[in-house]
Amino acid sequence: WDMRTNGEGSGGGSGMDKSLRQSHKSWVSGVQWSPTDPFVLASTSHDGTLKVWDIRSSLPLHTVKAVNKKGEKALCLSFGDGIIYSGGTDCVVKQFACKI
Repeated sequence: WDMRTNGEGSGGGSGMDKSLRQSHKSWVSGVQWSPTDPFVLASTSHDGTLKVWDIRSSLPLHTVKAVNKKGEKALCLSFGDGIIYSGGTDCVVKQFACKI
């Protein structure tokens, strides 16, 4: 989806993508579904955060700082065995315990 759209026309989207856009303060750079729960996904953003979502809610379940310094961007994420990994422009891979 394109964050520059307001949800109208072909660039619109579902309520979930609107929630992602409203919760993150900058571009969403990565989204991945949980390998164990069909209702859970995680997202990273250029605002430096990683958020865990239950798609049945419009609010994130968890928000964590995914980068070490202000101004750095979270670029990617991956689910592991009970862990979410996140990497960003600070050249650090962080891991977060995740019980999903």
